[in-house]
Amino acid sequence: MKSFFLIAAVLAALPPVDFESAVLLLSGASCLEDLDEDTLERFRDLELRPVELNGASRSRLLSCGLFNAFQVASFMDWKDRSGDILSYTELGLLDGFSPEIAEALRLFTRLESGAPPGARSSGRFHNDLILRASVKENDGLAAAAGLRWKESIGDRAELNWATRSSYGDPAFGIGTVSAAYYGRRYLGKLVLGHFNARFGQGLAMWSGMSLSRYSSINSFRRNGSGFSPTGSFSPSHCGVAADFDLGKWGVGAAYSFTEKQAMAAVSWTGRRLSLGAFAGGRSASVDFKLGLKNTSLFGELAWVGKLSAIGGVIWTPAYQRNYGVLLSWNDGSPEFAAAVGTKQLDCVFALTAKQLRCTVKYSLKTVRLGSFELSPVFRAAVRKTDKWRLESRGELQFSSGPWKLNSRLDFVGCKGLSCLGNLEAGYSGEKLVLWLRGTLFRVDNWDDRIYVYERDAPGRFNVPAYYGRGWSASLTGTWKCSRRSTLYLRVSYLEYPWMTVNKPSKAEVKLQYALKL
Repeated sequence: MKSFFLIAAVLAALPPVDFESAVLLLSGASCLEDLDEDTLERFRDLELRPVELNGASRSRLLSCGLFNAFQVASFMDWKDRSGDILSYTELGLLDGFSPEIAEALRLFTRLESGAPPGARSSGRFHNDLILRASVKENDGLAAAAGLRWKESIGDRAELNWATRSSYGDPAFGIGTVSAAYYGRRYLGKLVLGHFNARFGQGLAMWSGMSLSRYSSINSFRRNGSGFSPTGSFSPSHCGVAADFDLGKWGVGAAYSFTEKQAMAAVSWTGRRLSLGAFAGGRSASVDFKLGLKNTSLFGELAWVGKLSAIGGVIWTPAYQRNYGVLLSWNDGSPEFAAAVGTKQLDCVFALTAKQLRCTVKYSLKTVRLGSFELSPVFRAAVRKTDKWRLESRGELQFSSGPWKLNSRLDFVGCKGLSCLGNLEAGYSGEKLVLWLRGTLFRVDNWDDRIYVYERDAPGRFNVPAYYGRGWSASLTGTWKCSRRSTLYLRVSYLEYPWMTVNKPSKAEVKLQYALKL
């Protein structure tokens, strides 16, 4: 009981988590520039239609990508013994969770109780439709459009369809189509159409893009989601996949028509130990995860034309204090990484055959004066491939109620010295969210380019590389017209007035409409 009130007090003291902060915490990335399009699409989709935790099956929880096998086992065990989980305070008490993780999960999950323990809520039909259009002016006008539609019946079944055109190719294709049915007893899920296949630590099979292992200590260990439906615009597999839940055992099989290969997987999950095996095409692997007191060990041994292996350990001697070591043998070369992660410090050192890399992120303690909050963050990175590249970044975030003010200053030294600074003002209300950003940059060499995450509409991954001398401005807005309708707008302009060689300006307008039924 004392632990419950302690967790409740911690949750009450935590500030509300915004989308970007929640994604960083749950994905393990150190900054938004480390993410990829597939990851952002998955989180945006979950934000649009959160997972109903109490009604979801074990297979559904694993395939959504929010949880690892131990968290799912802990959640299901608690629910079987104590009934539905009724609050995020209670969720934060479970093994494998924390108050911060529980708070971040609010954006992507729901806790709906159907009644007595073990009762299931009835399936309800949901429709989500996203229409998007954009126009760009850069030596002529170009247009692009896209459509995403999702039909779901509670947490039992879903149908996804996504198609788009681009500025370079205005024609629409068939796009991505996937259908999934989630069972309740032995059948975990059945997927038809496009699907992802992610197992172990990704040595033998990990379709789609993934976060770099050296982004932060939380990215050392990957959590495979098995076979899962996808609405990604760039899917890897198309065919049929199924998995079965046999208590602690899980069995799955699939055939990919696009890759012309069959795949099979088997897993065993206990309270502390998880084992898995995968075989498909010309690859095969075995993997494990072991959770001891304050320590987590993981590894995978794979054959993909040649032998590959990876193993690591993460030690947590105290709350929000982690130390990790990672060793791997891939493509015939060894790799080593070590990391430290605390509430304020995240440091990773990695040495591979191709590069040396060290990243340090330090978040100063948030200063609170009444309703005002000031959050400074400093990030530095050193990378050596064929040449040295040094990066430093300072960020300052100021907030008061719904009003936000963010600033950022970057310096990069590689072939020369480049710099970038921006200032962003925002308003985040219940129905209206607005962000206005201005950026100045001076980048004379392509090797010194600076990547910056830009706010955009859901499903739009926007991390441009700034190069040249100029400025940019953008206005991003979200308007919740009604309980079911949301309108997104982005207007941006990029100009190069201080270039010795003329470089054309760029103007772009994006409009997106989302309908939930």
